[in-house]
This record gives sequence, C-alpha cells and structure tokens, in this order.
Amino acid sequence: MFRALNLYRASKAILRVQNMSRTEMLAQQERSWRALAHRAFATSPFYRRHLAGLDLDRCALSDIPVLTKTTLLEHWDEIVADPRLHWKALHEYLREPKNWGRLLHGRWMVSMTSGTTGASLAIPHEITSVDWNNAVHAIRQFPTASKSTTPLPSFFKKRPVVAAFICTSAPTVSASLLQTRPWIGSLLCDYRPVSITAPWNQIIDQLHEIKPTVLVGYASLIGRLAQARLDGTLRLDLPAEGGAIVTGGDNLTPGIRLLCRQAFGIDPLNGYGCGETLGIARQFPGMDHMTVFEDLAVFEAVDHNEQESPPETLSDHALVTPLLNTALPLLRYRIEDRVRFGPAPAGWPFKLIHEVSGRSDMTYIFHAPEKLVFVGVKLLIVMENQPLVSFYQFCQTGPCAMEGRFVLQPGTDPADVLPGLEAAIRQSLNEGGCSKVSCKAVLVHHLEPDPRTGKVEQNVPFK
Repeated sequence: MFRALNLYRASKAILRVQNMSRTEMLAQQERSWRALAHRAFATSPFYRRHLAGLDLDRCALSDIPVLTKTTLLEHWDEIVADPRLHWKALHEYLREPKNWGRLLHGRWMVSMTSGTTGASLAIPHEITSVDWNNAVHAIRQFPTASKSTTPLPSFFKKRPVVAAFICTSAPTVSASLLQTRPWIGSLLCDYRPVSITAPWNQIIDQLHEIKPTVLVGYASLIGRLAQARLDGTLRLDLPAEGGAIVTGGDNLTPGIRLLCRQAFGIDPLNGYGCGETLGIARQFPGMDHMTVFEDLAVFEAVDHNEQESPPETLSDHALVTPLLNTALPLLRYRIEDRVRFGPAPAGWPFKLIHEVSGRSDMTYIFHAPEKLVFVGVKLLIVMENQPLVSFYQFCQTGPCAMEGRFVLQPGTDPADVLPGLEAAIRQSLNEGGCSKVSCKAVLVHHLEPDPRTGKVEQNVPFK
C-alpha cells in the first residue's frame, strides 16, 4: 500500500506544479535543490568539502561546483553516505541475477547504467523518486497542463497492450523500472516485456503473439521494426486511436521518424533521460519538441566554461540535478549531451528542448603518426537533418581511418546521398583538427546492435 500512497502524493504534487506560473515553478524548484544541497552537506563527507564556504540558503545554483562522472567514481563511498549502498555492497548485490529488478531493503531500486557514456555505474534510486518518475509519465500525456490529469482505470474499454523492449541480460535501468512498477500500473496498461537481446526472429514472433498497441524502446530498435513492417517480416498494425510509439535511450533521427510514419502511420514520441537521473524530458502528443520535467530535475545547458548557454544556442554539454533521489545526491552532474532549449510553451511552466545532439561522449584516438583526439558527438550533429538516412554508425577502422556506415530510406539512390555524407564527415574531421585522418561513407543493409545492450551504437572507436 505504501507504493500506492507514494503515487497518490506524487500525482498531487505533479498536478499542482504543472499548473503553476513559470515564476512559481522556478521558486518551487529552487526550494527543492536547496533542500537537496543541505541534505547532501549533512550526510556526505564529500559534499562537506565540495560545498565548503557556500551559503546554501543564499548562493546561486551556478555557485555550486560541477560534479563529473570521474569525480563520482573516485568519491562514491563518500557521496553515497548509507553503508548499505556503498560501491562494493551494490556490485555484490547485482552479481546475483535474482536481485535484478528487486527493491533493496524494500527502499531502493538498484541498476547499472549501460556504460555508453563511459564506465558503467551502479545507481541506487529512492523508491519515492521512482514513483514520481512513474507518475509524471502517466499524467503528462497531453499538449497542455490543464488536460494532463491523473489517469483512471476504465472497465469499459481494453487496456493498452504495451510492448516494452528491455535488456534482460544485465541489471539495466529499463528492466528495473518495468520490474519494479507498482501493481496499480497494471490497471492502466498491460505491460509485456520483450528482450532486446533475444534473436531477431524471436522478437518478431513475440510481437505477433502479444499484438501490442504501443511500442516503447530504443529508437534504433523501433526503426528496425518499422523496416520489418515495410518489408512484410513484421505483421503488426497499430490502431489509429490509442496506438503509440515512444522512444528513448538513443537518438530519434529524422530517418527513423519517417520510417515509423511509413510503416505504422504514427509519429513517434521522443523521450530523454539517463540512468543516473531517470526521466528528464518527454514529447507529448501534438507537440513538436520535448518538455523538460523541471519539477523533477534542474537541467542546465552550458558552454565550455560552465556558463549558461544563450537562448536557442546548442550547448557544449549539460548539467543535471535530480531533485528527488537522496540516495545518490547529484548536484550539477555533468553529462556530455549537447542541448538547445526553447521557451516554455503556452499551457506549461516548463521549457522545451528543441534539440539534443549525441547520447554518448565516445572519443576517438587517431595516430597520424602524432596523437589526435576527436570527439564523436561532432559527427552526430551532422546527422540531425538527414531524413534519407534510416540508421548510421561511425567506426574507427584503423589508427588513422574512419568509416561512416549508412542504411538509407527505401528507394533512395546512394549516388544522391553518399558523396554528401562523406563530404560532411570530412568537414567534421577537418574542423576537429583531424585533416590527416582518412574517411569514407559506405552503404550497408543492416547495422548489428550491441549484443550486450541491444542498442545500435552510433560511435564505435577502437577499444
């Protein structure tokens, strides 16, 4: 019953905040991050040093020093103050598959990040934070706050059947969120897990069996399903009313959007988050961009000096402060995604994300023969406006060589596209100081997903 009470409290708080003015919402957000900072200072030896000299009742958020993943790894046991959640204890707990998706001590959801942005991390989330995340996704389903309300189960119509694609071969965040869903969620949706690391024909057969009305998973996997629907391998129709496609975890490219429209007649809705923070933003039906959940996290777009990026400008990176997870207090935690904000739309107190470039910080090391360092996110920016490309992958093929691999939209003539793509790779390398690195663009029919995560990695440097 305590989970149901959590959801009730979360729903009331979420509805109250989303109907505030932006000024009122920002004041509420400030109270939340100051409370988190005080708690971190009181419980964490690391934060007592990290925040020393700051007046936590009066300082600006920008006065708080940035926390990097490297620092988090080095000082984990001083940041996570509860001894039951220390590094060795968590990793020992997750060595047992029986613990995956179970609540540790009935209080914490523990999972591993995928490691696509560096080293994998064991992440504990307070169940309160998890329930807030569940509630916000259930409530915010409409283009205006006034229409977004707590959903009620209906006994007069069929529940949506949701095919949720998760990685079951590791204690992933996506699997843990599904496996720890409160029972009350089953009254609203019939969730059916589908392992993204299963053989492809097994995934297709499972979809034929469960006949979902909603697809939720990596954009790269959803795009591949759209291809299968177009070539007749997948025999699945999503209903015009109540059918939906929700993506997250990797880039929803213009090419994948186009494939989904052609295959299912549905425009996919984008989602954005990471394992350390859970949900950050989501696209609602009828809206072109994602709305930031500013009541759940402070999300900052900053330049290379950690200063706020000008409006409508693509940031150098981003900083996120999750407001509810006191188990792992993260104040201004750096992530390498580049984002461009837009103003709060009519009907919401929250700003929009107009663009997210990159979902990784993959770094290429070339030798020409001198050492050259190139950040892969520069290549992902090139692909933001390429609707004729369904999938892509950039691979380091030698000490001083790179290859761009592309799956094109059906019916596209490679001669019309590949030369321009190769020229764009060349320009990115040149601008990144890697003019000596050779490159080429090649056409492929399929890109294999990573067998560990089920995700098509878009940057593949030498390991």
